[in-house]
Amino acid sequence: MPTRPFTLGRSRPLSGDPGAAGARPFELPAHHLVTHGVVVGMTGSGKTGLVMVLVEEALRSGVPVLMVDVKGDLPNLLFTFPELSAAEFEPWIDPSAAARDGRSTADVAEGLAARWRDGLASSGLGSGDVAALRARMAPRLLTPGTTAGEPVHVLSALETPSPLWDEDEEAAREALSASLSLLLRLVGRDPDPARSREHVLLAHLAERRLRARRAAGLEELLADLADPPIAAVGALGVDEFFAPKERQALARELNTLLASPTFATWRKGAPLDVASWLAPQVGSGSGGAKTPAVIVSVAHLDDDERLLVLGLLFDQLLSWVRGLSGTSDLRALVVFDEVFGFLPPHPANPPTKRPLLALLKQARAFGVGVVLATQNPMDLDYKALSNAGAWFVGRLQTDADRERVVEGLSGADGGAGGVGAAALSATLKALPPRTFFVRDVHMQPPSFLAETRFSLSWLRGPVTRREIGRLVRSISPPPPAPDPTRASLDSRSVHPDSRADSLDFRSVYPDPRADSLDSRSVHPDSRADSLDPRRASPDPRHASPDPASPARRAPVGPGGTVVLDPRHTPAAPQPARRSAAARADAGARAPAPPPPAATAPPPAPEGWRSLYAHAPAAAPEGFRYIPWVAASVIAHLRDTKLGVALNRSQLLAAPLLPDGKPDLSRVSRLDASLLATSPAAGARFAELPAPLAKRATAQAAARALREHAYRTTEASVAVHKELGLAQDDGEPLEAFAARCRAAAARLATAEQQQVVGRFAPKIARLGERIAAAKARYGQAEAEVAALPGAVGAALLGLVAGRDTARRAGTQRDKAAAKLERARQEWTEADAALRDLHAAQAAELAALEQLPLRAGEGIETKRLVPKKNDVEVAFVALAWAATLAGPA
Repeated sequence: MPTRPFTLGRSRPLSGDPGAAGARPFELPAHHLVTHGVVVGMTGSGKTGLVMVLVEEALRSGVPVLMVDVKGDLPNLLFTFPELSAAEFEPWIDPSAAARDGRSTADVAEGLAARWRDGLASSGLGSGDVAALRARMAPRLLTPGTTAGEPVHVLSALETPSPLWDEDEEAAREALSASLSLLLRLVGRDPDPARSREHVLLAHLAERRLRARRAAGLEELLADLADPPIAAVGALGVDEFFAPKERQALARELNTLLASPTFATWRKGAPLDVASWLAPQVGSGSGGAKTPAVIVSVAHLDDDERLLVLGLLFDQLLSWVRGLSGTSDLRALVVFDEVFGFLPPHPANPPTKRPLLALLKQARAFGVGVVLATQNPMDLDYKALSNAGAWFVGRLQTDADRERVVEGLSGADGGAGGVGAAALSATLKALPPRTFFVRDVHMQPPSFLAETRFSLSWLRGPVTRREIGRLVRSISPPPPAPDPTRASLDSRSVHPDSRADSLDFRSVYPDPRADSLDSRSVHPDSRADSLDPRRASPDPRHASPDPASPARRAPVGPGGTVVLDPRHTPAAPQPARRSAAARADAGARAPAPPPPAATAPPPAPEGWRSLYAHAPAAAPEGFRYIPWVAASVIAHLRDTKLGVALNRSQLLAAPLLPDGKPDLSRVSRLDASLLATSPAAGARFAELPAPLAKRATAQAAARALREHAYRTTEASVAVHKELGLAQDDGEPLEAFAARCRAAAARLATAEQQQVVGRFAPKIARLGERIAAAKARYGQAEAEVAALPGAVGAALLGLVAGRDTARRAGTQRDKAAAKLERARQEWTEADAALRDLHAAQAAELAALEQLPLRAGEGIETKRLVPKKNDVEVAFVALAWAATLAGPA
């Protein structure tokens, strides 16, 4: 059954009405992508949005998608909110960005939700389409080399015997070679399969084991290095090819790697098996089969590791493709966003280039389409990309980029669909955002303009490593809910820990003005890790209350602040009349009643302040305060090399244990403005832990909170090392990127002046050389013209004799040779001047790219305080409000 067309937006002819009157739906038949696609466009052109729309349409049509993410944008596919409500957006809003704009996260979320609803409505879509996409896809977020997402066992080709050794020996050997190259790269050895002796020896040892259906992991390879089971490598004995001492050195390095905790992340997780990744998953209930949406994120790896890991991935992908049966339908889609550096022009040959070229040439026969996207088309191999059947070209600012794209389009079919090169270049320069010049060789007419639809996913921007962990938890199946019939009526029998009676300030006083540090990173709240804020946490103590439970009728303080912990509701009222047996049984099961509560607050330890949770004007029966310890902590985060100095203030609080120590497993961040300096009238107070009366215990409690701040406080700052710039405190990332571009533009201007100054003397000398050669040429030309020609020399011989004619011929030959030398000098000097001008123009053009590529040099620097950079402003006894029953 043919796959339904991809609805990508609206299209109009190149010469048509630019308004809505000339537009029509743009539906791309799915099989057109079997011949691959290319998406190019500068920053802000909507390139990533188009890639996301292509992915969404493939998933809606049941086509599995494998996405390679090197920047952090593609995990945005998981930001699909079925109800398009503000509550779904809010957990993912940056509190610091909202605070800088003078808004709360709720206001920002409401604005985003309204914008997304309106945008989808303009594209004829709605919440039902988002819900259908979310229900249809089976997402996986794989992160090789880290456990931030789902880790990948990148060396599974070594440690797991593959049936490819019987089915496709070449593919199996390529996968093994890529794994060994990565292994050698990690120990700093030469990873080249053709020149590295280490690689050749390990390949022989590993292949011998894998062919015998035995694992070839590091442990086994170390044993084989110590006592090689082979006698020779090639024509040389094994000891002559690789001396025993050198083998021992290699074994020690591999053993150190094996013992490294960092290396363990490369050997755990999902096996590198593209076939299993892209296999349809059987849904539960009436949902039917789910379509795999696999995101392989390598944004956290360095450049060399990315090349090796992706080379390994593409080798595995190519092996899987070659094992498929032929088809003309789109069987799977491979999407690679930001392909810059992975498919460069000749002569560069990174590990990713060969398998990518093979995929572009061979995958179409097996129904696997490849979509490549980039900002800089000049840095790609156009011999490969010119074979793509579908081109989506957004706005290109530089002349060089437009020329390469026009060249690529012209190379595809001898012309750009009837559009002249000059007209096409002008069109590409003037394209608005989200509008693309489309060239599809399967369509008639083959060229037109298209405006992409609104994406079903929230295009939030790059996702951090910490947020990847939250996303992975949000797409993992939740554990089964506890049986409600087994729950006790008394919440304290479910949670025998006496601390369950205390109030969790995180649920009562959310900090809407949190600084740029993510409060969830300091105090992880399981409820914030879900895409759907209503999704229940697996922890029964964090379960959402039933709508009919007493927590729904909890009293509120000023501004609607809830003063009771909705996760720890009081026991339900018991019937007044019960049998003696029932009363005896209940008495046996009931916990001991809380100690009597005082009606006046106990005195705080020396030097401590007293703070109180807001309470209702009339405290109900059983209302009382529970003691917590709070500390106002200031952390100074510095990096002298980058010139960064940040201050992070926070009010931390934790419940007090019976020994007077704070419970650091339940530390919360408070908003001091939501606390009072006097208690509620009529409230009662629990006793302070007795050890807290000792000064040493009180000081230890304050130190514990300071230590907690030292261990958990961190900040991320964007830096550009080449430009020597760092993000200012409170500066949005977009503003910092603009500042980097401006600095790069100033640097480029200064360097362009240096280039012009460096070339000017050479150009002047060549100009003088050309002028001198031109003068000599004119003089020689005059001399030749003044001498008799061949006929004149013959007549001169008849009149003046042979000797005179011979002398005249000699003079003529010398003048002609002089003329030829002058002509050659002039030609050589002129050619040298043209080459010099070309070299100067190339350097100037490269410098023009600096501002456009300034964003590529932006990195994230993690700042943590030193131990002496954390200070305590004050310590307080924070009284949390709870409903613990009558005292």
